[in-house]
Amino acid sequence: MEKEFFPVELVIGGTPYKLDYQKELACSEETINDDLKDQPSHFAWYAVLAEIAQAELAEAKVTLDLAEASLDAKFRAEAEARTTETMIKNKIKLDPIFTAAQENYNTLRKNVGILGAIKDAFYHRKDVLIALASNMRVQADPSIYVKKQEYRGPYGRVD
Repeated sequence: MEKEFFPVELVIGGTPYKLDYQKELACSEETINDDLKDQPSHFAWYAVLAEIAQAELAEAKVTLDLAEASLDAKFRAEAEARTTETMIKNKIKLDPIFTAAQENYNTLRKNVGILGAIKDAFYHRKDVLIALASNMRVQADPSIYVKKQEYRGPYGRVD
């Protein structure tokens, strides 16, 4: 069954990216040399994007906290004697400044999660590429496996 990949479009560092991760994660025997060669650069690119997104998330958290604190101070200064803590918190949550900061924070948190998942997939891709290259090498010269078996020591280790 063919898996359907979701298109990913993110804005990181003010630059929009349309991530073609399905194509970049794909590997096959026909393209093994290119796949092995390109693996480090693909991984590095996504790792850098993930770090930039993580830094943006940290900045958005500070912005969210500052918005909450300034609105809290504002609403407490305007509060009447019968205003409760819950009423102030609800006013903060409904304020457009806070909701915009919260929306930005949630978007950036999603970006960090998506990039982390893609970056992790490149770890798995590396393992697949190594296994695929090893299998192809054994298929090309089956005597490699036989020679390895001949050199095993008494405990099954290659000495």
